Formats: sequence, C-alpha cells, structure tokens
Amino acid sequence: MLSLIALHYMYNITLLFSLWLGQLFLVDQPLPFNFDITEQNGKPVFIIHNAEERIVCDIYRVTEDSMFVRVPVFDSEFKLRIEGDRLRGKWVNYGKKGSPEITFMGYKGVSQRFTDQGQPAADINGKWETWFDVDSPDSSIAIGVFNQDNNHVTGTYLTETGDHRFLEGSLVGRTLKMSVFDGTHAWLYVAEVKGDSMNGMYYSGTTYKAPFHAKRNPLVKLRDPNTITSVNGKLDFSFPDLDSNIVSLHDARFKNKPVIIQIMGSWCPNCMDETIFLNEFYKARKEEGVEVIGLAFERSGEFSKAKTSVSRLIKKYDVQYPVLIAGISGKDNVLKQIPQIKDFISFPTSIYLDRKGNVVKVHAGFAGPATGEEYEKFKKDFNKTMDKLIR
Repeated sequence: MLSLIALHYMYNITLLFSLWLGQLFLVDQPLPFNFDITEQNGKPVFIIHNAEERIVCDIYRVTEDSMFVRVPVFDSEFKLRIEGDRLRGKWVNYGKKGSPEITFMGYKGVSQRFTDQGQPAADINGKWETWFDVDSPDSSIAIGVFNQDNNHVTGTYLTETGDHRFLEGSLVGRTLKMSVFDGTHAWLYVAEVKGDSMNGMYYSGTTYKAPFHAKRNPLVKLRDPNTITSVNGKLDFSFPDLDSNIVSLHDARFKNKPVIIQIMGSWCPNCMDETIFLNEFYKARKEEGVEVIGLAFERSGEFSKAKTSVSRLIKKYDVQYPVLIAGISGKDNVLKQIPQIKDFISFPTSIYLDRKGNVVKVHAGFAGPATGEEYEKFKKDFNKTMDKLIR
C-alpha cells in the first residue's frame, strides 16, 4: 500500500476529496450510487454509500492521470482515469463469468443519487408483496419493505434466500427508482406506482433485466426459514482449513459443545452479513463452550484461489471461528459434499447442533440488517435458540 505522501508525489489526490456521484452503465439504464474520496488513518479511501451502509475501499495506486480502487472482501476493483472533476473507467468484477466489466463515470460534488428530484405523488411506506420475473417459470416472491421520507426512499427486498441489502433511491411523482452497489452486486429497480400497486423493471449487471410487479400487503409472509431445509441423521464431514489441515466434526474441539455450521461463500453478500453477526456472537460467548464452523463453497475449485477469497473475508472482519474450504459454489455441490442435507435452497444456510451432535434447527437464508424488523426478529429467535443450547 502506497503512503499518502507517495500518492501526493504522483498526483495531488486531495483535489479529489469530496462526495461524488458514481454511475455504472447497465443494460440500458445507469445505476447511480454515492461515494466519498477522503482520508482515513493517513491513507486515501473510496467509501461507497448505500443508505446507512458504508463500504471502505482502498485506493491502492494513483498516477498522474489514473486511480485504482480495490473493493474489500469481493474480488473486484475500479480502474479509473482522472479527468478533472470527473472519473471515467471500468468496474471489473473478477468473480463474475461472462461480462465482468461495467463502464463507470464519476461526478465530483454531486450529492443526489438520482438527479431527477421532485415531489412524490404516492406513499410507499410499509410492506409490498413483490413478484420478480413476472410471467416466467423463474418467477419468485419477495417482500418489499420501504421507508419513505418525502421523496427519499430506503429499504430492501426480503426473499427466502436472503435480502437485497441496503437499497436507496427516490420517489418522484409516481416513479420509484432504487439502487444498490456493494462491490459484487449492481442492482437497479425502476417502477411506476399506481395506488396500491407498482410495475417495474429490475436490472442486474450488463446483461440482465426482468419485469416485477408489487402490491401493498401488510400481511404478506414468506415460508418459515426454519422449515425449508432439513438434515437426515447426524452431520459428518471433514474439510481442509486455510492451512490445509483437515478439520472434522469429530475433533476434540467440538466434542460436547453446541455447534453452528454455516454454509456460505465469500462471494455472497448475505453470507458476509451473517458472518459479521456470527463472529460477534462467537467472540462474545465462545468462553461458554460454543463453536461455529464456516463451510465455504467458493467459485474456484482451485484451493489456492479459494483460500485467497476466504482469507479476504476473514481478514476484513477478524473472523475468529474456523472457515473450511468445502467445495465449489452451487446447490448440487453442497448436496454432494454433505449428502445428509435435504432441500437446500440458499447460501447462507445455518445448521444448529446440540452438545450430542443432534440437529435441532436448520435456518435457510439470512435476513440482514437492511431488513429492519425481520433482522430484529431473527436476532431474538437466534438468541433464544443459543441460550437453550448453551444451557
């Protein structure tokens, strides 16, 4: 990492210190997000905004006319050209096959996420029953949860596999626009609101767009995440840790202890949210005789590449429980590696074991902090389960 002094030698980066508007150019719509270029601990940083979330990225190289930004955890970066009060270049997502590059533009001093600001002509506060990929065999239900303050809107979509994380946007007239960029996902939602219904398009990356429909429904519910996936019998697995040591559930470390098995991947934002939560729990209560094991299913089947990806996550969040390299990402691979699991639908999925190794609960997906009320409900249920298992 170059020092700030060295960066100054090549380019006076303080000239870029400001709030910016970034745009990623998707299928046929620009996805906007705000970011800061500033200094932290003597180093320049690029901080992505999504509602209350802040993602601090390293500016690891600056030349006379270029800047390179590495996104934490996920295998992606920005390659940018400095053009006065503008930045022009690419966001490169190395973890994505096919079309990993998206064109990027940045505008200094612009604070509005969507620039077509005006007064709202609707109120979308509350829960919305939402169907993505309408009229498609892949159609799926989600719950839109929105908080509106005048024309500013935040919220997320909760699904049975997780949530769409921290969305932010605006409602101008009857047009709703929301977006999120978290370093691996670039998602945009554009809809027209008519009374208690809305119709719109959902965009992801440079190749995907699909229609969605929503209706206001304060009583909408998804299936209970504790009833979707199950385990037949007792779990039995052995996988290597990051030092290639084979770790098994039969090891003395886990004997006569309640254990949480986290099926996850370093490429998965909901898994990242769950990892942060489980790590805080583990640090607070590991002395009470409880263990957590992460089973990472990575996009590369090459151990060294999988190790590099998982190591970024562990380093970023100081993960203190063991994370094992379990295989390649994909539902079929999970079932192949852990055949006791039935009806697996989601990364992440957590399996709770009592002190005798019996499965007491399997929780599919993760309702993260962006879901508000659902996150609080999850935490209450989680603490109740773990208090009982630890006692």
